Amino acid sequence: MERSCTAEEVVEMLREEGLVDLPAGVDGDADLFAAGMDSMAVMQLIVIIEERWGVRLGAADATREVLGTPASLAARICEGK
Repeated sequence: MERSCTAEEVVEMLREEGLVDLPAGVDGDADLFAAGMDSMAVMQLIVIIEERWGVRLGAADATREVLGTPASLAARICEGK
């Protein structure tokens, strides 16, 4: 099932949940780990994504490639695996 999700929606969710401190005007290529995402935030993020978008992320998804930027995270959510 395809899920609609944009980098902007991911940025909004990250701000709402307080998982990382994102400055105003941040774009989809922002480095979330440089912005303060740590292992605890990653675990919270995985739960939030499942609750909000119904997408389960597994251990293979807990990487910088998938979780490193709002754009890469939105792309993974849209895959909806």
